[in-house]
Amino acid sequence: MKPSAIKHQDESGVTEQTPGSANALNKIQSISRELQVQIQERRAIEAKLAKIQRLHDTMSHHFPDGVICVLNREMQNVLMNGKNLTELDLTPLGMAGEKSQNQKLLFSDETLTRLRKAFDGDSVSCEIKVKDKDFHVTSVPLLDGKNPVQEILCVIQNVTERKRMEEGLIKALEKEKELGELKSRFVTMASHEFRTPLTTILSSTFLLENYAGQNFEKEKVIHTNRIRRAVNNLTLILNEFLSLEKLEQNKVQVVRSDVNIPEYIQDTLSEMEVVKRERQVIEYRHLGDLSIARLDHHLLWSIVTNLISNSLKYSKMGDKIEITSEVNGNSVVLGVKDTGIGIPSDEQQFIFGRFYRARNAANFEGTGLGLHIIQKYIYLLQGTITFESQLDVGTVFTVVLPLDTNEATGTDPSKQL
Repeated sequence: MKPSAIKHQDESGVTEQTPGSANALNKIQSISRELQVQIQERRAIEAKLAKIQRLHDTMSHHFPDGVICVLNREMQNVLMNGKNLTELDLTPLGMAGEKSQNQKLLFSDETLTRLRKAFDGDSVSCEIKVKDKDFHVTSVPLLDGKNPVQEILCVIQNVTERKRMEEGLIKALEKEKELGELKSRFVTMASHEFRTPLTTILSSTFLLENYAGQNFEKEKVIHTNRIRRAVNNLTLILNEFLSLEKLEQNKVQVVRSDVNIPEYIQDTLSEMEVVKRERQVIEYRHLGDLSIARLDHHLLWSIVTNLISNSLKYSKMGDKIEITSEVNGNSVVLGVKDTGIGIPSDEQQFIFGRFYRARNAANFEGTGLGLHIIQKYIYLLQGTITFESQLDVGTVFTVVLPLDTNEATGTDPSKQL
């Protein structure tokens, strides 16, 4: 045995160690102290890691209006939590807790393809729709030094309310712009349309004052008729503005009562004699044996007078206007045919718009509101209006008004244009 390993006892029984054994004990004690330090450091790191995990879980769990998730290269969820999990029918997947093996696939294949670009170091943004709600997805790589990206962070935010507000704001701005344009067009149109009949009235009145004796009877009749037409035109303009305002405010109510269609149209035509130009002829025929229909008197008057006024206005002197009516078991059918200037084919889709005037009608008096208003009235009566027109040949309008209707239903045709 080597001398360093020799132990001996004195008379008291105490064992004495050689210098070699003391060194070995010191090494063991040093290693023990180092292990204790490493254990304490490891516990501190584990505590810090647990705290970070709890922080991550808490942050993701309470993430407002959305979800936070981490995806690996297989596009599997490593972490998923947030206040909108219920909205997406998902279950939480925490860093510290048990991981669910059956996570519902949230993203489509197209979205996953876009999100995979984050593994190349890109930041990716897109939008998805889930259960009629809008979500904005932002994906960024989770960098690990110089190592390849193994995980990406996806932030899914519920932007449904924001998008609705944005859409509402856009619609409001468009409406405000439209109203501004309408006001501008209204001022321009009104200043012209009111000035023309007022000038006619003023000039005709001045001339009548200077006519005396029997030799000017013909001239008096001419200027008296001019005044009547001008007053009638002013009345129509004012009625159109008042009607438009009521329609915009949903104040027009349908009040039905029995109407004798042929008698009603004959009376309306008598009122419109003053509107006729020289040698113009209105030919009216009622088809069939039935004549009574249950309709709104005021709305029917507006529909008939507007269509006939347009036909007279856009037809030449001496032209014939053909009016037909028919009452069958289900509806009233009205037809108005003229041989006037017609409507350009590329503008026919716009003629029911507010203040719209076709380019070949620019020199004719009118507000551009008539067809817009009667289309609304026909909608209120649950009817339809169609037309066929050829430039410089003429136009035929056909109105069908059902007799058995429910005024609470229907689609506004002007909203389809």
